[in-house]
Amino acid sequence: MNDSEIPDPKHDPEHVEEAVLARLTDDDLWRMSQEALTLNSWTGVRLMLVMFVQCCNMAGYGVDWGIISGIDDFSTWHDYFGFPSSGGTYGTLNALMSVGTIAGAPFMAFADVIGRRGINFVGNFLVLAAAILQGCSRTVPQFMAGRFMLGFGTALMSSSQYMGEIAPLHLRGRMVGWFGAFYQVGALATLGAMIGLANLSNNWSWRAPLLLEGLFPLIVCSTIYFLTPESPRFLILRGKKEKARQVVARYSTTSGDVNEPIVDVVIRQIEESLESDRTSFRSFWDYRVFFTKAVRYRLLVLALYSVFQQWNGGSIITYYMSPALDTIGITATKPQLGVTIGTTAVYFVFTVVGSHLVDIFRRRTLIFAGLSTMILFEFAATITSWQYSLSGNKASADLTLLWIYLYQACSATFVATMHNLYPIEVLSLPLRAKGMGLYSLIQGAAGAVQTYGISVGIQKIGYKIWVVYVVYNTIQLILAYFIFPETSKLSLEEIDAVFETPGIAPVKMSLDIKKAKKELERSAREGERV
Repeated sequence: MNDSEIPDPKHDPEHVEEAVLARLTDDDLWRMSQEALTLNSWTGVRLMLVMFVQCCNMAGYGVDWGIISGIDDFSTWHDYFGFPSSGGTYGTLNALMSVGTIAGAPFMAFADVIGRRGINFVGNFLVLAAAILQGCSRTVPQFMAGRFMLGFGTALMSSSQYMGEIAPLHLRGRMVGWFGAFYQVGALATLGAMIGLANLSNNWSWRAPLLLEGLFPLIVCSTIYFLTPESPRFLILRGKKEKARQVVARYSTTSGDVNEPIVDVVIRQIEESLESDRTSFRSFWDYRVFFTKAVRYRLLVLALYSVFQQWNGGSIITYYMSPALDTIGITATKPQLGVTIGTTAVYFVFTVVGSHLVDIFRRRTLIFAGLSTMILFEFAATITSWQYSLSGNKASADLTLLWIYLYQACSATFVATMHNLYPIEVLSLPLRAKGMGLYSLIQGAAGAVQTYGISVGIQKIGYKIWVVYVVYNTIQLILAYFIFPETSKLSLEEIDAVFETPGIAPVKMSLDIKKAKKELERSAREGERV
């Protein structure tokens, strides 16, 4: 073929798409991953140790959910600092964590310098220091400083990035799902302790749980370098190929042999991801890459998903459960704590359920199902809360609680795992550390707006705050359909082709890859019958 016969991607995108599909389906990496690893082995034990450390990481993040929503029920806390359970001051305290996240997010890029373990260690150390500062605070400014430091530290706790890179392909969804569920374990442990502490009439009722917020970060800082390996993708990025091969073999194969076929395939795909990266902004501090043509679509997906995670209405249940329950007549401390524990437990159980569904159903299907059920139950909560405001009918209050519980169940089942998985999948290796930093920054900005807005909103319009989220989630559902590509059962490197194949829309490319893989599997089954 001479130069004049070479197809131009701009004029012959179908040819380009066919070539990419042919290359991606040469190796069925999903099947190879399943065949290479038996969990009933020492490799399975090593993966469980990794899970233990990273689950403590996520549990430490979830402790704040339990604490900040729980101590809002404590009159001793409000009396000590002198502000109500909703309004500007409480909204500012919540928003400051998001502000800290915004400030810390750009430093996530240091994960490409000190490693995935290193950035997690620093983040957990800062959270440990923040817990001590909050628990010992004597003034509102001191408490605010602790909130800011807490947000800064959590911005660096990149467990989802680490888990997405270290997990064997066929276990990625399940491992990320289980790890994400421990967000609620931290919250449940704290809320359980707070029920007992609610009997105290002094300031230790709220100081003790704030200090306990440092427990899980302490465990992580003490064990991360002993029980977990460095990410093989980071090692390749730093030119340590042989070390990366050893990590892949040790954590993705039963034998631990670097000569296993899957080791070469995984390493080759990581290297191809680096070689095919068409950007020149490799420096860890250079975020201009996200505004180049090659990366712009990833930025769009990342930004929309960041805002979606923050603005879906879940924060009413997490950080503002106390004032939300006030609107339906549940005002006593222990009943409010009981409801908070109940919704947290439901979220944990159904997050575990969702972790088993994430590799059965497509990512887009789960996102659509999650958004649809959120809209349904938020609308239902609006109606029954309105009825309660008119008549004070206990049945209306009970129904509102039912919708809240069902919202938690569906949100956890369909999208909780996705929050830790989807952003990692849409970012290529050279972009991943900076991308997760940008994801945290957008999340923090959206969270700061939301947490302050909800506090003031509940104070001013009460139950009508649900309507805001009905409208937003409807818009998000439409945008997700047209913008979010499919990533399920694709290797992290295969996903690069979804975004980087010239002339082909990412959503179409992702669905065509899924179709090609399905046809390949069907052909293989038919060949076995013959």
